Amino acid sequence: MANPVESVDYRVRRTADKNAAGAVPARHAAVVDFLQLLGRAARQFHTYPAASPLCTDAIDACHRAFMTLGLDQPLVFRVAPRELLLDDDAVGRGTIIEQELSRPLHGARVASLEIDRAVSTRDWSQFCGILTAPARASQSKATLAELLLDAGVGAIVPRVTPRPELFEIGAPAPAVQTLVERERSRQRPLGAASAAQHLYPADKGWARVDPAIGYESISLVDLAVLVNDPAELAAMLTRLTDEEPADGGSTVAALEQRYSDVVMLIGALDPRLGRMLYSKLARAVLNLDSDRRRALLRRAILPDLLDGRRDGDVVLGEFPDVDLADALCLLLDLEAAAPELLPVALDRLRLAPERRDAVVPLIQAKLEGRVSSGEAADRWSASGLDRHAGALTRVETGTAKNFSEFAAFDLSLTEHAAAALANVREAIVTTDRIDAQLTCALGLARIEPNPSVVSSILSRAVIALQSLTREQRWQDVTRTVARLGDLASELTASRPDVAKAVRDALTRFCDRDTLVRLAQLAASEPGRTYASAIVAALGPSIVPTWLTLLDVPADRARIRPIASMLSDCARHVAPAVAERLPVLASDAARTALTVLGFAGAGYESAIVQHVVASDEPRTREALRALARIGSAKAAALIVAQLEHGPAIVQPAAEEALWRLPAATALARTRELLGRREFVTRHPHAAARLLERAAQNSGDDFDPVLENLMSLRFHFWSPAVARVGSKARNLLQ
Repeated sequence: MANPVESVDYRVRRTADKNAAGAVPARHAAVVDFLQLLGRAARQFHTYPAASPLCTDAIDACHRAFMTLGLDQPLVFRVAPRELLLDDDAVGRGTIIEQELSRPLHGARVASLEIDRAVSTRDWSQFCGILTAPARASQSKATLAELLLDAGVGAIVPRVTPRPELFEIGAPAPAVQTLVERERSRQRPLGAASAAQHLYPADKGWARVDPAIGYESISLVDLAVLVNDPAELAAMLTRLTDEEPADGGSTVAALEQRYSDVVMLIGALDPRLGRMLYSKLARAVLNLDSDRRRALLRRAILPDLLDGRRDGDVVLGEFPDVDLADALCLLLDLEAAAPELLPVALDRLRLAPERRDAVVPLIQAKLEGRVSSGEAADRWSASGLDRHAGALTRVETGTAKNFSEFAAFDLSLTEHAAAALANVREAIVTTDRIDAQLTCALGLARIEPNPSVVSSILSRAVIALQSLTREQRWQDVTRTVARLGDLASELTASRPDVAKAVRDALTRFCDRDTLVRLAQLAASEPGRTYASAIVAALGPSIVPTWLTLLDVPADRARIRPIASMLSDCARHVAPAVAERLPVLASDAARTALTVLGFAGAGYESAIVQHVVASDEPRTREALRALARIGSAKAAALIVAQLEHGPAIVQPAAEEALWRLPAATALARTRELLGRREFVTRHPHAAARLLERAAQNSGDDFDPVLENLMSLRFHFWSPAVARVGSKARNLLQ
């Protein structure tokens, strides 16, 4: 009896994706197929890194499917919780489209997605990576559209559903409603002359009020009156920006972040009403903990006071005397401020005389405490300079003058400052415009993630670089081209698409005029150093134009010096040369083969393809290139042509054999002459090899000669007999 357990298959298999194209109109079938491929690509990004071949292959398949759609307009579809809508036709429910596209897009609050015809594979990769990032929603409040823009993706545009914030206003008191109407009447003539300006995103905030109140809309100024609490108003403004306060949501942190906006809204109100809200704002500032209050005073309130803004003096004027003295002493912590700035601040506060008399001693006591502890004494005060300056300064009292604002800052120019200003003027005059443009373009290309933008930036840089070549500023050209080459190498690992854009820019730089000028530069000994450095930095970018010009008889002789410079960096340019070698004409191919010969091992197979009986010059150059490489494989290929090649090729192969390293050439010759089949088939070549090998070898060649001696009895083949006789003579 069979065991039933043995027939059970416990392997877990993933069910195949359902086909979504069967239930939609035929006009959408191709689009649905594309969406399924996009969903599969997104699934791969869930499991594998973006650089995985599985991800790149999925992206390529998705991109090919999109290109085959042949759309005249961008593809637009709406997003539902479990499906996508194409012209009101629902597609994808229960398929991979729902799992990998519809649900994630709906979770990201995407209402519709627009895909432009110019979308690239990089755009698809960035889209799938961002869509499938698991921590995106919890780590940041940036929308999918913002994340795509940050990644440099402009061809895929999500339309995000706004997420409104709801504010509970309730039923305001009749007096508050009256104030709102009064403010609206006062603001109406001011707003009629210009269009509405949104300080925060439109339709972001929604207010819930009593239905009996006929407010069709509420402006931020209305909200300031209705809320009647600056701290709560700051919290509402923070919610409108999708930002979280530093401590997780308290109105205290919100006030610190949104103080400037709150002050601006209060300043737009009637002065009497604004004064009341400023008083509440002052109490809210006093309620902050000491560190937050000091930070807010330094960042906003005290600078506003010195600038003469209303909130500075009104808010500080509501402070108690001790807190006011503490706040004013913080002026000493501001950049470039000095103790003399305190009288200016007191004047701006416009305090009553009796209160000023009460505050000044408190400030002096705090300053004396700072001096005694060494906090406020600077090098001027320590040296007694302030005291001497006060004794030597006389102010006429005939006209009212106030020099305190000027004395409060250190505006003196030292010799170093004057020299720095003079250097700035000279730098402006002597700055090279083209060099500055190229430096700026290189800096932007280094940090820009979008290859299309980098290509646009470098297109202008190429024009500037070509102007340097026309002006024969070879030192600047060498430096810039080298920096571009280094930039491409640096970005190859982290941003290969941007690195390709940099290399494409170098290729555009290598036009006919540039190469002709480089060849002329290399013709002179002083200029050859620059030309060699430029060619080495350009690397493979110079190859396409160089090979094209080699096929033009009029330009072939003019650019001949470039070949020798490419030979110096042959290992770097060889892949590009070998790629184009099969399609080159005879003259261009011969020069390309010369360069490949200096590239070393690895290109023997590409070179030997050009050993053809119909083109003797190309064949000779190919065999010379193999000899120049000198590897074991190259030697074997030369021997094969000498032994089995056409008769017209054998002399060139024999010449190439002796161009190999001496030890390799003798070893291969000994191997050939040791095979009687070769000697009997090619007796003339064998005789030449025998004579030359005997001249360059020692006693170790005697066994080969002894083996060939017996051939002198081949009377039916005089040529073979002569080989045997020559071997006998050489042995004696």
